[in-house]
Amino acid sequence: MSADPSMVASAMDPILRAVVTISVLIFFAKIFASIFSSMKLPEVIGELLAGVVFSPYALGSGIIIFGEPLVVLNNYVDAFAEIGAIMILFSMGLNMGVTSLKKTGGWAAMIAAFGDITAFVIAYELYRRMGFSDATALFVAAIMVATSLAITARVLEDLDLLETDEGILLVNAVAIDDVIGVALLAVVTSIISHGNVGAYEVARIIAIFFTLWLLMLAVGAYVLPRMIERFMSLEAEGAVEAASIASAFVMAAIAGSIGLSPIIGSYVAGMAVAGSRALPHIKDFIRHINTIFSPIFFTVMGAKMNIGIISDQIILGALVMTALAIVTKFVGCFSAAMLKVREVLGATRISVGMIPRGELGLIIAGLALSQGAITESIYAEAILMVILTSVIAPVILSSLYKAAPPEGAEEAEKTTVSPMPPPPTPPKPGEIPEEEEEVS
Repeated sequence: MSADPSMVASAMDPILRAVVTISVLIFFAKIFASIFSSMKLPEVIGELLAGVVFSPYALGSGIIIFGEPLVVLNNYVDAFAEIGAIMILFSMGLNMGVTSLKKTGGWAAMIAAFGDITAFVIAYELYRRMGFSDATALFVAAIMVATSLAITARVLEDLDLLETDEGILLVNAVAIDDVIGVALLAVVTSIISHGNVGAYEVARIIAIFFTLWLLMLAVGAYVLPRMIERFMSLEAEGAVEAASIASAFVMAAIAGSIGLSPIIGSYVAGMAVAGSRALPHIKDFIRHINTIFSPIFFTVMGAKMNIGIISDQIILGALVMTALAIVTKFVGCFSAAMLKVREVLGATRISVGMIPRGELGLIIAGLALSQGAITESIYAEAILMVILTSVIAPVILSSLYKAAPPEGAEEAEKTTVSPMPPPPTPPKPGEIPEEEEEVS
């Protein structure tokens, strides 16, 4: 029996091995992301594929330098990836915010809920009937839920449609979708740990989650913005940035200590900090931080995919999972969107915008793999599903918007692109400018 190449023994200090691995993965993640960006495809797909290509199951172990494999996965690499997941969810919380949560309205929540319930229930039932365990079926269903906010928002931004009524509705629905996805993650992990999937137990866990989540959010929304603003008065450079990062990790630790996933705490911290007056500065800082930690997370997730086990059966499973992800999300969201927009094309655009899976789905898949709830085969199928939905949906969505722009698209374009005022006419030699005449 051959040794697992991801855990190959190394004579080098494991911390140094982790540093080398992370450096290699970040370097190639940026190269692959740049290639995919030039092709008008999501950068996250390039980062995922960089991890797959340079994983210990591919070139990562095939390239030997100074007697050591190029890439090795160990506990320290996993720790870097966990930090990346915490920072990604913190950033998502910053973009959501408590105020945004209040203003999104019932329609966005209804669209998100209909899509999530349809995808979760059908995926769970199908995988149970296919002979998988409750734990596997629950995690696969949870992976099916979360839409990628980054991908959908990027398509709308490229088309100058973020400020339209339909664009705002779609982004709000995706944002609430993330909240529901995080809630389901808490429910699923609690169910797996308790070993009970009864209806009463599910309802109890949901009630406990929302009670703890709202309590953390209420305390965080009161404490964290005030703490950040106190740090704004300090003269020490980077005080606000340090406070915001600390809040993410502290809330992650608190969430972990009460039985929730740490990423739920960082998400709550982001929503709370969004109420601070320093929000624009913090978002800019976190955006720069995530240029490093976000690729670390996605490349490590890709590196955990064992391409050596890829077979016709796994490819077929990935296609089935992709079809299930597309159809269930579309059907669920379309039925709710039609009640709001009362137009087939508008409801179709909104439903397609809810299809891409991304950051949260990968986090759930990685968590499930680490807990042994899903096999490497299911994990590989989930990675392929995320890649396929993240490529297919933006292409269809862009085509739909270009073929028939929604109402308000022209007004949004006019407001976002305003003409530059003509430069002032320079005064003639010896002539006094009007402003100086008035002063004199």
